[in-house]
Amino acid sequence: MKNTFKIFLGCAVLASALTAGTVRSQGTAGAAQLLIPVGTETVALSGTNVGTVSGIDALFTNVAGLARHNSGLQGSVSTTSYIADIDVMHAGMVVALGETGTFGMTIKSLDFGDIPKTTSFAPEGDGQTFSPSFFTATAGFARAFSDRVNVGIAGKLISETIEETSATGMALDVGVQYRFPNAPLTFGVAMKNVGNRMHYDGINLDQNMVPEESESGSSAETFRIVADNFALPTSLDLSASYELLDNLNMSATFTNHSYQTNTLALGAKYMLGSSWFGAATTMTIGDDEQPTDVSDADWEEWSGTFWGLSLGAGVTVPVGDYMMHVSYAMRTANEYFDDHSTMQVTFDF
Repeated sequence: MKNTFKIFLGCAVLASALTAGTVRSQGTAGAAQLLIPVGTETVALSGTNVGTVSGIDALFTNVAGLARHNSGLQGSVSTTSYIADIDVMHAGMVVALGETGTFGMTIKSLDFGDIPKTTSFAPEGDGQTFSPSFFTATAGFARAFSDRVNVGIAGKLISETIEETSATGMALDVGVQYRFPNAPLTFGVAMKNVGNRMHYDGINLDQNMVPEESESGSSAETFRIVADNFALPTSLDLSASYELLDNLNMSATFTNHSYQTNTLALGAKYMLGSSWFGAATTMTIGDDEQPTDVSDADWEEWSGTFWGLSLGAGVTVPVGDYMMHVSYAMRTANEYFDDHSTMQVTFDF
């Protein structure tokens, strides 16, 4: 198992290095909803729980963590108040299949509300509204190959629809968790959102115009604009978690992004009885050189992170024969955006 972990880690680092992002590549990928964090613990710890995540939350953070849920059925639902009045709904279930492994599936959807429809003839709105439909469905499987190693794989269906125009894509996640036998140390590696390029197509891209070099009086014909392809925001997480005390974990995650600057997150989680408290912060890491024609203020803005401190807490209470986990987390924004918060309720059946 040690050799398997080393081989996977080496391949993941190589693949990520070949597509490593820079400041200049920010915003050039699409399907940004894949990057919206779900799961209160993941939000509170800024994703530093790659090596310790378990259950439903693992389908976003590190699919290998599914294997840490080894008995019964788990169901969860959460809602996130995101930027620009966007609400994110997330629900899923995980079922343990004994020695075979653990299977889970989730769906994440974005609610944009009603957006006024504008046109070149009615730039202030024509009285109509529309609401885009963005969702991601994920199904994953993980297995514990020993008491120290978990390995998982997940597939994703990404769908974006704006009126009669849509884009669809597929992506793959793979992950490993490794716990050292003689030290309170856990490693986690997760390669996420590896998939095909997407592009929009639909009747909203149709335009009526007279072909160039046509004779005078020629009638207009319908032409469809060919939308450019866009890549998925592939990333590689390398994480370590150390149990400093019996109830205190310190963790760190380095994320190599394909289409934005790399980040380093530092977090801590404290357990008190049936409750937990977590906090973390994220910073950007890069070796890009500041262009001579860019001011210090602009460069700091481009190369910095939008997100600041994150906090969260949760409690587990028995409900009849079941256990209910209720938790809350928030992530602060440095500028431009409002802070966003997540509420989650999970049942172990």
